[in-house]
Amino acid sequence: MRDPMTAPPQLLVYAHSWGLLELPRGRPAWSFEEALGQVAAAGFHGVQAEPERGRKILGAGLRFAAGGRAQDIAGIDALVSRSADAGAHCLTMHLGWGDEDDEAADRLVDATLDAAQRHSIPVLIETHRATIAQDLWRTNRIIERIPQIRFNGDYSHYYVAQEVPYRGFAAFRQQIQPVLERTAFFHGRVSNGQCIQVSIADPVQQPHLENFRELWRSAMQHWRQHAGPGDVLPFVPELGPPSAGYAITLLDESGARRELADRWGETLQLKAIAEELWRSLEQ
Repeated sequence: MRDPMTAPPQLLVYAHSWGLLELPRGRPAWSFEEALGQVAAAGFHGVQAEPERGRKILGAGLRFAAGGRAQDIAGIDALVSRSADAGAHCLTMHLGWGDEDDEAADRLVDATLDAAQRHSIPVLIETHRATIAQDLWRTNRIIERIPQIRFNGDYSHYYVAQEVPYRGFAAFRQQIQPVLERTAFFHGRVSNGQCIQVSIADPVQQPHLENFRELWRSAMQHWRQHAGPGDVLPFVPELGPPSAGYAITLLDESGARRELADRWGETLQLKAIAEELWRSLEQ
């Protein structure tokens, strides 16, 4: 991803439209327009959303990164085309369902790289469950066959799938290294190895937050080694809402379901963590 200006390589922090749903906690939810205002006021550079929302995001003076899912070659081209036409400066994609054999998975990756070139938009394949990149061992084999692949690193899925607290972080850290070296976009979320999304305000989760800080910092460092003037690295805190089953909730005394964490506050905290990690690499 590149900025039209010849600025030094930079980190850009985006909000995620999905992560803005059902906010603020305990109050009437923001409309999309109100959410965009909150995002701009908080100092985010842009918003990631489906291609159809690009016009509103750009109209609010924010950058736009697209996101979506494709299961076959026709779907890949359609999604990449819609994203480029909507003015997105990049696209992250859930690719396939994870039950493809190696040959089928490689065809999907090749089609993604081809569509990205034809439509002149960077496309990052997301490390996500129920995709061709759901399994870290298999993802590393794809890297061996197609080393030019680049990822949107949502490491929480691997953290759960690899049973990191049970196996140990050191072994996981070694196994994920090829993915870190090819990460050019982040979805920021912390897992504890059982829950895909935990509150980083909970002191019990601090060892896991430190592990994710290590992963993010390492990937940023690898990216910087190859970045040139005008290159940008997006970081997107992606904290899912209660309706998606991501945010942990509890029934209160009235029987209403209440979100435990301050998800907007933790979105801002993840933004600050990413920026602090980036600054530490500039020293």
